[in-house]
Amino acid sequence: MKNIFYSILLVVSTFFLNACTEDAPIFIADLSSEEIAFQNTFANDYLLSEETQDNIADRFIWNETTLGTNNDYEVQGSIDPLFGTFNSIGRTNDTNYPVLVGQLLTLAFELGLDDDPTTTDDDGNPNNTGVVYFRVQASIGNDGAGSESILSEIQNINITLIEKVVETDDCDGIWVVGEAVVNIGWTFSAQTNCEVDVQSIKLEFQAGIFNFFEVEGDWDSGLGGYTYFVNQGYTIDPNLEDAGDGDHNFNFVGTPGIYTLTIDGVNKTISLVASSSLWAVGGAVNGGWGFNDDTVELVENTPDIWTGSITFSNDIFRFFSIWDSWDLDNNFAYYVEEGFTIDSNFENDGEGDANFNFVGTPGTYEVIINAVDKTITLN
Repeated sequence: MKNIFYSILLVVSTFFLNACTEDAPIFIADLSSEEIAFQNTFANDYLLSEETQDNIADRFIWNETTLGTNNDYEVQGSIDPLFGTFNSIGRTNDTNYPVLVGQLLTLAFELGLDDDPTTTDDDGNPNNTGVVYFRVQASIGNDGAGSESILSEIQNINITLIEKVVETDDCDGIWVVGEAVVNIGWTFSAQTNCEVDVQSIKLEFQAGIFNFFEVEGDWDSGLGGYTYFVNQGYTIDPNLEDAGDGDHNFNFVGTPGIYTLTIDGVNKTISLVASSSLWAVGGAVNGGWGFNDDTVELVENTPDIWTGSITFSNDIFRFFSIWDSWDLDNNFAYYVEEGFTIDSNFENDGEGDANFNFVGTPGTYEVIINAVDKTITLN
């Protein structure tokens, strides 16, 4: 019985040995036949800024490859649609990877894009948009029997750098038009200066009406008149009233003269400040170093032009815009810094107060301080 058992075992063993030594086919997986592709839906455009560079722009998702084991995926990005060179965005064993705004910015900078609204490309178009390219690579391990890599199709990505807003204090001036404005009338020749939503202009006013317009020569560009500003919550100077006409013009009811008109869109006020004279005080002028009956006054008879007659000696002095106020706002250095051309009969005395030093021939002169043309002259 024992011999029969060994005989059966021998036959079976021989059968399996022969089967293994025959030219039977060996099945080895074709690693390159497996496909891998992105599964997520990409945005039409990715908006980028340095302020959000740590944010996730998108999570790229792809299918899992079933070939081999120990799959390793790499997301790759390039500015070259043929991937002659590329950046490694990241590696993972998962089938998804978060791509950051900062990683898209790196590619954007390689393209030469920027967020400066003043720059353009060679065709004169804004230099903040472009296309970059992505793919995913799967490195497939087969328990030590070998490894191979497969690549997805290339996905193009549209990117746009958000252009920075140019910070400026400038804004568009408006036009002051009407019979109340002396030497202006119903013409578009008086435009305000504007900084940070504050409009200002110095004008000579008389009894009458006027209004504001946004576009030169366009009578349909009126800002809406007195009632418009009231409805917008503005506090309006008591020298101005609603004319009560169909256009709700402003009516000037104050003392005729030169005023600085200010429309403050920040604090919502419209104000009129009457013009101020300038006074010459010092050893070089009659009246000396004091504010008294002999102190010389330069009157602003035309907006931003002051005139007065002064008898000079060779000494120092300076101008003051507020009676009996010893400020330095109108010394020699102030006018130089404001870009004035100053008559050669005057010099800076070189002291801390930077007074005017009269070095011309002593005598009586008409002094003209012209802030329009930025000149100080003697006649």
